[in-house]
Amino acid sequence: MKLSIIIPCYNSAEFIEECLESVLPNIQSDMEVIVVNDGSTDNSNDIIIKIAHRYPDKNLIIINQDNAGLSAARNKGLSIASGEYISLLDSDDLFDQKFWSEVPHLLNDSSIDIIEFNAEQFENELSNIVEHIDCAVFSGKKSIYSIEQLKPAFQRCKWYPWARVYKKSLFLDNNIEFPDGRLYEDMSTIPALYLKYKCIFGINKSLVWYRFHKKSITQTFRQKDISDLVYVATKLSSLSKENSEAIKIIFPTIQRIFNFIKYNLVKNKHAKFSLSEQRTLQKALMSFISEFKLSRKIQILILPVYLNTLVRIRKNNLYELAIPTILVFQGQLGLI
Repeated sequence: MKLSIIIPCYNSAEFIEECLESVLPNIQSDMEVIVVNDGSTDNSNDIIIKIAHRYPDKNLIIINQDNAGLSAARNKGLSIASGEYISLLDSDDLFDQKFWSEVPHLLNDSSIDIIEFNAEQFENELSNIVEHIDCAVFSGKKSIYSIEQLKPAFQRCKWYPWARVYKKSLFLDNNIEFPDGRLYEDMSTIPALYLKYKCIFGINKSLVWYRFHKKSITQTFRQKDISDLVYVATKLSSLSKENSEAIKIIFPTIQRIFNFIKYNLVKNKHAKFSLSEQRTLQKALMSFISEFKLSRKIQILILPVYLNTLVRIRKNNLYELAIPTILVFQGQLGLI
């Protein structure tokens, strides 16, 4: 089997049919689709079964499990996938028709570890494009001989799992999986994979359609946001300790996380940040202290005091002023 396409599904009755219709008619005999129904409470499973009957000659595997979250659903798919390569598609997203002309023939070159491509974010209709997402930083086949060559990917910080096709062995041989029950799971998992790649193939075309939801989990704040961002920071810190050469290239991602935590603390009046989590974040940031500018080194060294100051600003209803101040002070408008 050449390719396993893993599609986690949770309460996606409105979109799962369109998603599967962008995949099933196009897969070849050496490809399989694994749909992991993650405890849906709507009629998603009925729709999936209906579509399975529509394509009886296609390799479609349906797994039903209790709700365990997106990462657990992806990991479940990975655990049973028989393909040499893996693709991860969300149940409300679509493959563009170009995917099928650009990707399958590349899977015959087993030296390629990852295929990266771009995406279009859309709202409701494909004609309503919200944003073009550039994930592919390389063009054509690129052999990787040093970590420094990966710097463009880490600088761009577009770690969307669905914008790539991966060699499955990179997950298995390095014990890499998506962290169960965590948000921002892509920001720790995909960088870890990139550090293991020896050959990348870049396609500077949009091969996936990413659906925009105004009230999606990526558009609303939860207290868990901060805890899980701290978790990602600790994982990236661990990666830097495994290979000191990785510190410089991981830095843009860790910087983005730090900025996003500060933004959430100021913007969201219900955001809380325990002292123990602050200390955990501080320890993770210290792994990259040499890369920060002096002003931010000071912030990290006195992190609890600095963060509590941000919270006081928020409580005094000054966050409308504080947010642009933070942005200007950081000089990283593109990172938040």
